[in-house]
Amino acid sequence: MRLKIFIIVSFLAVSSALFPAFEFELLPKLGFADSWTDLTKEVFEPRVNINLQIGYEFPINRGIFRGFGVLFDFGIDANTLSIANPNENYKINQIDAGGIYTGLAFKFVLNENPSSIVDLAFGVASGVKFIPIIDDLNIKPNKVPFSPYVRLFLEDRIYTTEKIAVVVGLDIFYEYMFFDKSDRNRLFAGYNINQHHSVGANFTIGLRFGKR
Repeated sequence: MRLKIFIIVSFLAVSSALFPAFEFELLPKLGFADSWTDLTKEVFEPRVNINLQIGYEFPINRGIFRGFGVLFDFGIDANTLSIANPNENYKINQIDAGGIYTGLAFKFVLNENPSSIVDLAFGVASGVKFIPIIDDLNIKPNKVPFSPYVRLFLEDRIYTTEKIAVVVGLDIFYEYMFFDKSDRNRLFAGYNINQHHSVGANFTIGLRFGKR
């Protein structure tokens, strides 16, 4: 464990020294999603997410704009894949699921007061989430379900040093899941479902490494 921590810290330090625009963000998230299908009612479910963003922030320094970031967006999440009875308000076929996602994020960084230790960042991330873990691997679909996603976010970066900041933020997201129609029985208790949508929000508190 100590060796892994040393390797990660060394990588971040070397990257920051060699590439001044390099940045790395570790952003645990906790939130909820409201999911529904073309046949069943909506279901509110909790979401847990660990988001990693790695890329570059290019300085702008024009007016309130401090920089523009382009980052790879990675992460894992845990959620419950459920549907609600179309006639009654109770859940059916409630199963746990785990996803792995990757995409791109674009960020604008603002600061009206140059002497402030707080920067404001906002932007958008988009990509695809794959769902390989369903009910602790007890359910093996014919094809792994996947969900294109889009996420809008707002962050406060509170700098403790010139290269380390605490990140507090909020995001909203939308996902549309694609699945093989032959997996309806495994995923949705045999209902003749063709569409699965999710919209939700996350609260974030994490760390940013990189030159301000």
